[in-house]
Amino acid sequence: MSVALVARPNFDVATEYGSYYMGIAANYAQKRFQVIDLYAADAVKINIFDAIVGSDPIYCYFLGHGNADVYTAQDQEVVFQTCIDNEVMAGKILLLLSCSCGIRLGPNTVSKGALAVFAFEVDFTWVATGDPATDEYARGFFEAINTINNNIVDGYTTGEAYVNSINVWNQWIDFWSASSDPYASLVVQHMVHDRDGMKLFGDETVRATYAGPVIDGIGITPLPFITGSAIILLSLLI
Repeated sequence: MSVALVARPNFDVATEYGSYYMGIAANYAQKRFQVIDLYAADAVKINIFDAIVGSDPIYCYFLGHGNADVYTAQDQEVVFQTCIDNEVMAGKILLLLSCSCGIRLGPNTVSKGALAVFAFEVDFTWVATGDPATDEYARGFFEAINTINNNIVDGYTTGEAYVNSINVWNQWIDFWSASSDPYASLVVQHMVHDRDGMKLFGDETVRATYAGPVIDGIGITPLPFITGSAIILLSLLI
């Protein structure tokens, strides 16, 4: 089996959300990958690099705080930077859930040999209530990102995964645009921000798995309207 590497630090409220949803993605990836899941204290540079060198994953999904030139993991430990150590991603597909890494780090990583990099040119922000397992405001943000993961697992090209993720963003934006929830407009505002800031660099035709049949159609489950929750705004900004 091909190897997928997931790094999902968990040390603050923002990474708690990301690591929860990436845990769902890691479970999904087990359909067709041998998954190395580095969680919380295991999501440190030495373990990430050991997994890359020792297991040669074709696909990596990394969470963490970041900026235009830096990706960090557990406790904001720097993993790689623009022009520093990011050559380790050569020959791989990378999904990077970290603020603003698409400005320079993403395209630079492609220039160092990565097959494709999904990254954000903006600070990734979302509306939250404090419990990722039950938070219906935050859910759509992460389902849109995990669509990329699930598509990669199911054998779609990187370009197809990107388009399908945009479609899921749009479905959620339409859902919240039609909602009477008092925070609906805030959710829409930040969903549009993240959708427009999500970019794909590199090869749009590459696949991480065999080019066999895939399941068409990506949908969302209608949500109940919720009111009265304590709203917070979270970001993966360093």
